Amino acid sequence: MVAHKGKQRQHFQHAQDNDGWTCTSSGETALHKFAKKTLAGALRLRLPGLKESDGRNSLDVVHEGDFVFDSAVLEKRQGEIVPDVVCRRGDRILYVEFLVAHACGPEKLTSLRAMNVGAIEIDLSGYRDMPLDMLAEQIHSEAPRIWLHNPKISAAQLKLADMERKRVERIDAEARKLLAAAAEIASGDREIGPWEEGAVAHGLKSVVAADGVAIGFLVREQEWKSFVALQFGLAANGFTRKDAFAAVKAEGWIDKRFGFVGEDVADSMRRVTGRGVRVPWEAIGDFLTATEKAGMIVAISRHGKFAGGKRLFDTVLRARELKERPQKRTDKLRDVVTQIIGLVRETFRDGFDFDAWFLLPGPRDIVPAKALLADEDEWLEYLGKFIRLRGEMYRRPPLVTDGLGLPVLEEARARQEAHCLAEERRANEVNEKSEREAEGRVVNLRKSVEQAMGQNASVWMEAAQDTLGGLSPGAMARRSQDDLWKAADALDRWKEDVREEGKREFQCEKAIRSLRAAARANFKRDDLADLWMRQPHRKLGDVRPEDHCIDDQTLRACLELLPGKPRR
Repeated sequence: MVAHKGKQRQHFQHAQDNDGWTCTSSGETALHKFAKKTLAGALRLRLPGLKESDGRNSLDVVHEGDFVFDSAVLEKRQGEIVPDVVCRRGDRILYVEFLVAHACGPEKLTSLRAMNVGAIEIDLSGYRDMPLDMLAEQIHSEAPRIWLHNPKISAAQLKLADMERKRVERIDAEARKLLAAAAEIASGDREIGPWEEGAVAHGLKSVVAADGVAIGFLVREQEWKSFVALQFGLAANGFTRKDAFAAVKAEGWIDKRFGFVGEDVADSMRRVTGRGVRVPWEAIGDFLTATEKAGMIVAISRHGKFAGGKRLFDTVLRARELKERPQKRTDKLRDVVTQIIGLVRETFRDGFDFDAWFLLPGPRDIVPAKALLADEDEWLEYLGKFIRLRGEMYRRPPLVTDGLGLPVLEEARARQEAHCLAEERRANEVNEKSEREAEGRVVNLRKSVEQAMGQNASVWMEAAQDTLGGLSPGAMARRSQDDLWKAADALDRWKEDVREEGKREFQCEKAIRSLRAAARANFKRDDLADLWMRQPHRKLGDVRPEDHCIDDQTLRACLELLPGKPRR
């Protein structure tokens, strides 16, 4: 440091050598010397406060304040070290070190502790450019300062250790009292409560299982866990650990002595027993943590708020379905069986009782009540048999292959017999009706035939005809209405044939009359003309003219053969 006077205010400034280095790198600076001289001259110094703590308790070793010394000696060796200033007041000694460039090293600190002498370090590293008239006050009271060692620390540490020992003894005593209380509370078996029953019914048995480390509760561990899971996990609003603990406490399930147990007492209980016992607030917190890890609850805020998770709701839903399944299956089976029994007359039911039948072994020794417990596929197969039986009973007649232990076989047989009789009656009625209809068709046809044929009607009615497939018209009329029309068509054809035959006979008679008249005119004698008519003629194929002449054409042919007629 270089002191400057003159126009500028007196102050110190770092001097530079030819290489640009300042005095901050030298062994002892001017500031260092100035500080030592200032303290030695003033014999006054503000001491920093000093506290000793074991992390739980703390004691004031030195209160911060100004201290006046009787004397001060600069750089006087004290054993293995040379303090900057040795201050004395009565029989007490204080070493003062000034930090300008370098703090006290570990070796010096070790020596100070070994000598068990008070020592402080004043940090002047930030005051190198400060004017001299301001620097003295910084040295006396304002500059940062720390205790390097104080001989009172050992006594403070001993006192803290004694305080800790007494605290631990007090806590251990309290812990032992609580452990005794816990043993008293835990004596005797506790009944399963409604909340535990509800949790089991909701499929949460494994979730609320006891781990055996919770103490201080007046109910089974499963009971309060079930309460928390159902009361809060399934609630619409979120909840915190504090909410769960307060609710369990409000239920009166926590012994008053365990209403709040400090963490230190809880740790002592574990230390004393050597077991991982958990007091109520810890046990509830552990349960929520485990439940969250299992995915049953989820954190919904950064402030420790939870809500029921999807896995919890899915588990409860499955449990509800499983719980309701036996009753639903019973109701379904009862409904189908009731419908089946409703198709059985009272005589054959013989006081059938579903509830009694439900508990008795049926075909293949299957008890309906136990069939309800089967898996879904087996249950549907079992129920399907009754549904098929119901369908069989609805049929007419019922075709029952297996009565499934129900009083339906006699009913089925009776209805089958009744069906057969009814079918027989229906068949007879159909036959009788068919016979009446057939007879009616024959009568109607006969009337038409008699009108057309007169006395020959019966012969025609019974005669087989090729046009009717070898059957008689009467037989055809008996078969069906369509066949009646076919027989009627045959009658119409007969009528047409008769009309055509009449026409031919008329033409034949007309032609013969004309031929006879022509012949008599030609022969001039009736007897010769009649004889010619009856004589076979070679040109007519040896057929008589009266037989050959049947129409105008044959008439002309015969006329050509009369004697005296010109030949073509």
